[in-house]
Amino acid sequence: MSSTGKYMKKISFCCLVLFFSSFFIFAERAVDFSVTFEPSLIINTDNPKNSAPAPVVYPLSFGIIFPRETLVSFQPRVSFFSNYYLWNNSGAYPAEIENRTATAFSFLIDLPAAISFSPLRKHFIDAGAGPAILARFAVLSHAVHGSDAGYNGNTASDDVAEINRYFWKDANFLFIDTYFSYLYAFTENLKAGPEIKFYLPCSVFSKGDLNSAIISVGIKTRF
Repeated sequence: MSSTGKYMKKISFCCLVLFFSSFFIFAERAVDFSVTFEPSLIINTDNPKNSAPAPVVYPLSFGIIFPRETLVSFQPRVSFFSNYYLWNNSGAYPAEIENRTATAFSFLIDLPAAISFSPLRKHFIDAGAGPAILARFAVLSHAVHGSDAGYNGNTASDDVAEINRYFWKDANFLFIDTYFSYLYAFTENLKAGPEIKFYLPCSVFSKGDLNSAIISVGIKTRF
């Protein structure tokens, strides 16, 4: 793995630690919290004969809004999901269950700034943008053995190693996150409503395609 990949892994780990620590640091309600269930489509631009169609995953997200009830706020959040991958043509691509080599566990760390306003009583609009880090690590999938045949003469273990290197290569882990949400205030402290998110992979600037872009549509609660 490259030194850049190792460095970004450390940054991702620190972001996760700081994120979860914030739940205790801000226990006096200097912040609001959010929970979002957001089915997400991961764009796959590879030939469908070689890999799976664009998969749908089901992340559950936890976030904080700081400071609360201001026009501009910082709204970091972390999402978790998993899906199958295979290795071919020098890239890691989503795989169907019968063709899987690896199971990837993914932590999507969003670091957006947001504008929040209320056009009408009990109605709230959030719009935000910022960087996001997709921290992924892959292991051999269940019932796949390390000595099984992999891509182009490799073993399955070799392919998993290549997949992990690919996750941290170049800018494959870095995204630009944009989102829009509408929230309705059911009580003084509980708001909920739909949210749309789009993650633009920064690799688009070097590779010229939207492979791994993520589109999410879900329900956000803020309390």
